[in-house]
Amino acid sequence: MSGSRRQPTGRSARSTGPDRGKTPDADRSDFPIESVRGGHGLPKPLGWLLALWLASWVWLPTAQALPVQTWLVTIGNNLGELDELGLRFAERDAQQIADILRQHGGVSSRRVTLLLGESAQTVRRTLEDLNAEIRGQVSAGQPSALVVFYSGHADATSLHLRGSSLPLDELKKLVQGSAAAMRLLIVDACRSGSITRVKGVKAAESFDIQIDESSAAEGMAILTSSAAGESSQESDRLRGSFFTHHLMNGLRGAADRNGDGRITLSEAYGYTYDQTLRSSGRTLSLQHPTYLFDLRGREDLILTLTDNAQGQLSRLHLHGRSLYLVSEEREGGPLIAEIAPLRDNTTLLLPAGSYFVQQRLPAEYREYQVQLSAGHETDLAQRSYRSVQYDRLVRYRGSQKLYAHALSLLGGVQGALLSGENISPQVSLGYGLDLPWLSLSTRVRAGVASGLSLDGYLANQHTQVGLGVFLQRVVDLRFVSLSFGLFFEGVYHRQSFSAPLGERMTTARNAWGMGFGGLLALELPLWRSLSLRIELGPLTQLLPRADVSFGAQSGQGLASPFTLFGNGGLVWRR
Repeated sequence: MSGSRRQPTGRSARSTGPDRGKTPDADRSDFPIESVRGGHGLPKPLGWLLALWLASWVWLPTAQALPVQTWLVTIGNNLGELDELGLRFAERDAQQIADILRQHGGVSSRRVTLLLGESAQTVRRTLEDLNAEIRGQVSAGQPSALVVFYSGHADATSLHLRGSSLPLDELKKLVQGSAAAMRLLIVDACRSGSITRVKGVKAAESFDIQIDESSAAEGMAILTSSAAGESSQESDRLRGSFFTHHLMNGLRGAADRNGDGRITLSEAYGYTYDQTLRSSGRTLSLQHPTYLFDLRGREDLILTLTDNAQGQLSRLHLHGRSLYLVSEEREGGPLIAEIAPLRDNTTLLLPAGSYFVQQRLPAEYREYQVQLSAGHETDLAQRSYRSVQYDRLVRYRGSQKLYAHALSLLGGVQGALLSGENISPQVSLGYGLDLPWLSLSTRVRAGVASGLSLDGYLANQHTQVGLGVFLQRVVDLRFVSLSFGLFFEGVYHRQSFSAPLGERMTTARNAWGMGFGGLLALELPLWRSLSLRIELGPLTQLLPRADVSFGAQSGQGLASPFTLFGNGGLVWRR
């Protein structure tokens, strides 16, 4: 709807205002970038002064990312105009951004302002008062910063806060007019790209911010969750918006592309852009974050540090660039983070506590249960894990793959089909596909039985070769998989006879038959993709049968004997 940032269902909000039904036109703009360069260096006396300022910025008793004099305002509002659907997580997003920049960025709690559910007038007055405070405390050229974050409803012209409106241009001027050397505005709302004047977007390569030759970053930067004309989306599964969720994970360490432990503005935006695009690709419409930078200085703005583990924070080391899902306490618990690291070794900062971590690899999911302690480091590669193979994932419908392959080699026994025969050994080789709702496979089997005719006169050897199709439904339990199903097969039969020495021999007989049966199976994981399978079940066959007495045929007909079978062996799945 017009002015609605996102629906709680995770789908795009529906437009009802002037730009209802519009979708971003990818041909109107190559990439959401407007970069302004400026500045021509500093006179030598100011250079010495700047060096002292930088030294005071870097040398601190505790790790510091943003300047010591940084003011942070986070604004969250679940309610917009009267006709807009209420959001569920906008205020929560604002609270969490405040916590992350305070804990990981070093922003003093005394300079953090949190506005939840407030009106446009309150937001306007807060920013005006804060600008006056900053003017009174910051000297020209001194490292300082103002960070303003908004999460809630908006349209292409204004923020919607509990029935009141704050024009985007006015918000931009309030931030831009601050006396702080660096101003950063982050807007997570529908059509927020209008504040950067970006009308349409398409995907592009990762980038670095290019700024001028002075030292510390100064100027104005704006990040938005979507382009003009796009909806920003909220996810029940992530318990927040796509954009803010990935921004927070990036600031916790996932965006550290070069591994220096410092999350810069360009790294945070690049990571958030890629991950928001990936997440929104699963919904009805794509969402493209945008940015505008008007910066001076050789150094990129550092937002957080991964070695800044204050208070109850812990470090979790991730290995490999696969996707990680981190949930509170246990499997199925609230999802804390969905992370796709940019490098093989990534450090993530999390509060102390118990977590369930799922690592999604090409051939399996690895599931870890970890307990993080305050101020300590945990290396995930050194922890034990449970492997979940892709056949299970396909059946869980939790994988992007539509099927998994399976090869089987089984040996077993089959009960007698004809009177006078013994139990016959058999072997089978199979190939199958595990699909979301059933498993489909085909097998070739061979078996040999021996016995005597009813009169005890002729010994015979009965060879069977069958080609069958199996349909099964698999139920996956934690340590074992159970399956039940049906099969049918075409069978080639051959009987050869032998009689006492010197007497007449009966010629071999060949026949075709058809078999039907059911099965119940159990599979136990052994190692990675290899499992032990045990199965049994009833079967019957339709086949021509002749009665022979003292070597001579005495009658014939169609038989349907009933018997049982049992198999065991190995299954390899991929």
